[in-house]
Amino acid sequence: MLIIVNTVSLKQDEENFMLFDNLNGNIYKLNQLSYEILSLCDGKNTDEDILLNITKGFDVTIPEAKKDFYGLIQILLDKNYIYDNKN
Repeated sequence: MLIIVNTVSLKQDEENFMLFDNLNGNIYKLNQLSYEILSLCDGKNTDEDILLNITKGFDVTIPEAKKDFYGLIQILLDKNYIYDNKN
């Protein structure tokens, strides 16, 4: 299960969604889908739970959701903003 690291913060301000890297001060603007995916990376939700949640909450098909989810997850893993606690 995926977990967001404690050096990263998520913020929502009206219609803006942001990720803060508290180590270097970088701020990344997120779309709502990316924000929701990251919000669910709490170590309790499985990949399947997150995919089900986003297909229910957004107008996307399962293949679209998987493409977006795994693309975002790979970027975040590469940047060390999340980790997989099953490894």
